[in-house]
Amino acid sequence: MSRILIVEDDRIIRFSMTQNLADAGYEVQTAEGLGDARKLLEAEGFDAVLLDIRLKDGDGLDLLEDLRRDVPQLPVIMVTAFGDSDRTIRAMKAGAFEYVTKPFDLDVLLALLARAVKVHLAANAPEATNGNTLVGASPAMLNVWKSIGRSSASRVPVLITGESGVGKELVARAIHDNAHPGRPFVAVNLAALPSSLVESELFGHERGAFTGAVARREGRFELAQDGTLFLDEIADLELPLQTKLLRVLEDGGYERVGGSGRLESKARIITATSRPVAPGMPESLLREDLYYRLAVLRIDVPPLRERLQDIPLLVHAFLRRAGRPKRALSEGALTRLSAHDWPGNVRQLRHVLENACVMSTAEVLDESAFQLGEARPQPAPLAAVAVSEILNLDLRENLERLERELIETALARAQGNRAQASRLLGIRRALLYARMLHLKMRGAEPAE
Repeated sequence: MSRILIVEDDRIIRFSMTQNLADAGYEVQTAEGLGDARKLLEAEGFDAVLLDIRLKDGDGLDLLEDLRRDVPQLPVIMVTAFGDSDRTIRAMKAGAFEYVTKPFDLDVLLALLARAVKVHLAANAPEATNGNTLVGASPAMLNVWKSIGRSSASRVPVLITGESGVGKELVARAIHDNAHPGRPFVAVNLAALPSSLVESELFGHERGAFTGAVARREGRFELAQDGTLFLDEIADLELPLQTKLLRVLEDGGYERVGGSGRLESKARIITATSRPVAPGMPESLLREDLYYRLAVLRIDVPPLRERLQDIPLLVHAFLRRAGRPKRALSEGALTRLSAHDWPGNVRQLRHVLENACVMSTAEVLDESAFQLGEARPQPAPLAAVAVSEILNLDLRENLERLERELIETALARAQGNRAQASRLLGIRRALLYARMLHLKMRGAEPAE
C-alpha cells in the first residue's frame, strides 16, 4: 500500500483529504505544520507528499527546498489557493512534482497522486531484475520520471531526445509499461536498417512485391497491434517515408508494399533521436509538419555527466543484473567514476563496469580496476583544417572571417549553448569565450 504524507494546517481540509485518500486505498499520515512534517519524514518513508504552501508555522516552500536537496526522488505535490500564483510558480521552479488548487477536484487530485506514486516507485526500483529497468533519482532524472508519468496518461505521440547511450529506449519502455502493460512493444532502429528495407519493415509487403518477397509479411505497425511502436533514430528516415509516416499519424491508414488494401494502425508511436530535429536547426532532416506530429510530448533525457549522483544507483543495478550482487566498489572508485565526464553515457558506464568485473577477482573493486581512458574525445572539426590550428595562427582578416563563420555555425547547431559549441569546435570553452571577445561577437561575455 502506498504511503502519503499530508501537510495541512486546516483541520477540516486535512480530515477530508485523509478520508478521501484512505477510501482510494492509500495509507495516510498527517502533519499540521513543518515541525511535525519533518519529524515524520525523518522517521518514516513515503511515496508522495501533499504540502500546503501557506502554513501557520512557516512557508511550505522551505520544506520543499529541503526535500529536493535531501530526497530529490520523493514527489511533492503543492497545495495552493487561487491567490498564491507567485508562490506556485516558485514552487514549480523549486522542483515540485505538480500543484493542486483549493477547493479540490477529487478526481484530479487522485489522478495526479496516482501518477506521482507510480513515478516514485519506478524511480526507486534499482533492485528490479528486469534488464530494461530505468534507474535514476537525481533532480535531472526526476524531471524525466515526471514526463514519463504525464506521457503515460494518454496515447499521444512522444519524441525522446538525448545523446547516444543515455537510455532513450528505456524511457520509451517505461512509458509503455506504465501506460499499456501487457500489450506489444515493438522497437525498430531505423539507423540499423538498409534504406531499401525500411518501408517493408515498417508497413509489411505482399507476395511478389519485389525480388525475394516470396510470401506476405506483416510489418512492425501490424505487429505492434494496439501497443507501442518505438522508432529509434527517427532522423534517419528518408523523406518519402516521412510522408507515409505522417499519413499514419494523421488518420491511421497505410498499405503494405505491393498492396492496395488499406490497413489501420492502432499503435501508439514513440520516436527517439540523438540528432537535432527541431525546425530551423541547420542539421535537421525531419519534415517540419512531421516533427510537430511526433513531438506532441517531448522528453529530453540528460547525459550522464549531468546526473553523476545517479552513478551509485546505476552501479548497484548493473552489478545485480550481471549476477554479481556481492561485488562492491570502494569509495575511491566511486569518486573516480563520479569525476568522469562519460562521453558514452550510461552505456559506457555499463561496459566499463562489466570490464572491471571480468578483469578483477576482488570482491571490492578499487580505482585501479577501471579503465576510463583519457579526457573526453573531441568531435571532428567543422572544417577540413582543424579549428584548433586556425585559432592559434597569427590571424589575418580572411582567417578571422572564417573563424567567425565557424563559431557562428557551431553556436547555431548547439542552439546557442556555448559549452556544446566548444565541444563541436574541438576547443576549450574558455578559448571559445576568448575568441568571441576578440572578434567582438554578440553574447561573448562568459555565462555563469
